[in-house]
Amino acid sequence: MFETARETLLKGLARFRNRQFLDAAMAAAALMATADGEVTFSERAALDDVLETVTNLQIYDPHVAVDIYRDFADAILRDREAGRAEAFRAIGRVEDNPDAAELVIRVAIAISRADGDYSPLETKLVGELCRLLDLPIPAVPSGRPDGGD
Repeated sequence: MFETARETLLKGLARFRNRQFLDAAMAAAALMATADGEVTFSERAALDDVLETVTNLQIYDPHVAVDIYRDFADAILRDREAGRAEAFRAIGRVEDNPDAAELVIRVAIAISRADGDYSPLETKLVGELCRLLDLPIPAVPSGRPDGGD
């Protein structure tokens, strides 16, 4: 019984510590998915894959993550400038955590590659995110967000 309570507490603490990461990852996913003005089925499927494979996101109910993603995507599609500003603010909150920041970029790239086309708009957006997070801009996106291929 004590072990179960301890595990529940540790999971709760991990969720609390990683909420900024969850928000940033879902904001980045929404930015990439809406880069061309619409969200495709392949981009939604890629989000599901990200939620299943990224260990730091597995502590969350995937429905909560999808709701956060949807809120960002809807805000961007409703008012592009205001929605993008809100997403960039959420992403900027992980700037002081290089590991989280790098993983946010990998999530963004995974979503951008979902439709098989890494467009110039998406390339530019990844560059903007890397500059925001003070990370080098990747030459060619590769790999899954969790580091696997």
